[in-house]
Amino acid sequence: MFRSRRRPVVFAQADHARLAGTLALAWRERPPVPFQPFVRGVADHDRGYGEHDADDIDTVESERWVEIQRRGFAPRGEDALVDLVVALHVRRLLSSQADEHERAAYAEVDALLPSLLDAAGVDAEAAAAADRITQFCDRIAFAFCFEDADEGDLHGIRYALDGLGAIELDPWPLGVLRLTGLVTGFEEGGYPSRLVPVVTPFEARPACQLAQSSA
Repeated sequence: MFRSRRRPVVFAQADHARLAGTLALAWRERPPVPFQPFVRGVADHDRGYGEHDADDIDTVESERWVEIQRRGFAPRGEDALVDLVVALHVRRLLSSQADEHERAAYAEVDALLPSLLDAAGVDAEAAAAADRITQFCDRIAFAFCFEDADEGDLHGIRYALDGLGAIELDPWPLGVLRLTGLVTGFEEGGYPSRLVPVVTPFEARPACQLAQSSA
């Protein structure tokens, strides 16, 4: 889960992931893989956490975090491409191999990938293209859930978040003029045994000022 930096609200990993999936659904240049299961994979990329996790992203122990990632990349067999999208995401997270737990899990997911690629009927190049979109959508949704100003550049796209719901991107990668929606958080007190929803609007839009500053 994510703790807001500005108010007593938490966002579950599942709701963070659904925001990432919403961004992927609106992506203009679709990856060279079947699109609907790809979007489902992005929306489910943190499935190891379950629906209302209580594992604070800032403080979770490495061994516990790796256990969650293992649950995520374990194939579920419902859709091979969904399993592949999730496994690629988890392998990327584990690629730092920062300790013995991460190194062991990285070796496991890396060994699993050839069979997932084969089952999904996708080559490595197409999978990498899809994973770049997953990574970008995850990055934006990750930053959003802290409700703090953030900016950066990933895969040639600059982004800026104001911490209040606005997301600006340049160049604009989505196939709509702007994208609005809602992300569900929960009151921090009593979570997760007591679930009091806090509905948070977002608006993703072209970053005119970023474009002007880079001209």
